Amino acid sequence: MSQTFFSKQDVPEKNNRLGQLGNSKTSITIWIKGKKEKHHLPAAMYDKERLELIVDSQEEIFPNGTEILCTFQIRGMTFFSQVIFRKSAGNNSILHFKNDLFKSERRTSYRLLTYPLYNVWADFDLGVKYEGSNVLDMNARAPRTRQTKLFQNFLKLADEQAAEPENLSRIKIRVQDISATGMSIHISDLEAMYFMKDMTYTKVFINFVDEILEIPNVKIVYVVDYISNDKNIKRYKIGCNFTNLGVTVDDLLSKKINKLLRENDFNKDFETFVK
Repeated sequence: MSQTFFSKQDVPEKNNRLGQLGNSKTSITIWIKGKKEKHHLPAAMYDKERLELIVDSQEEIFPNGTEILCTFQIRGMTFFSQVIFRKSAGNNSILHFKNDLFKSERRTSYRLLTYPLYNVWADFDLGVKYEGSNVLDMNARAPRTRQTKLFQNFLKLADEQAAEPENLSRIKIRVQDISATGMSIHISDLEAMYFMKDMTYTKVFINFVDEILEIPNVKIVYVVDYISNDKNIKRYKIGCNFTNLGVTVDDLLSKKINKLLRENDFNKDFETFVK
């Protein structure tokens, strides 16, 4: 069964998306919560100062001041909001976006399962990360000799070549799946202290084969038991959210994921899998 997740857009993202909607003249769907009847109206212009989207309709669809729901698509992404339907002095229909704008993601159709078919890595800086409003110096959390051994073990688990001690502040972890709003990775108990719930990393780099994208903030939203290997090293599945992504990176990441999904050839994937 598919699940749909919603991520809140910050104010600059909200205005950017609504501006794109107004410029593209794309249709926006509006309806009253709980009602089946929906209306599809062409967007005409967005006023950022007034938070108003003018739509190309003079019909008396709803009474002035009615609170309604709306949805629209921009560049393959779907957005939702709760708005106020109004009529202007010139009898134009106006949607007032006083509430938050959300981007939706349907996990079954928009999440790319990267492992083992795609070689995608997340590059973390383990030297500094945030826990709430506090900055934690992770290099000070463990003795240097212990840290070196921990990272060397971790690099072996991650199928990476062992790094030199002076380069141990950054590490790459293979991505298991990724979407425009987050990703999941696997770690062992050797590095569990570096991936605790609610911690946030800054400047995480997602390495695709032909492209590297910088994610400004990656927040750990869950840590769950996964498997244990023959060496009794416990492993965890880590769920990460991309927070304050920004419109430019959001578009680049979405396009990259959609491109890989469109190019996916299941016969070829199976051949890759059984190699």
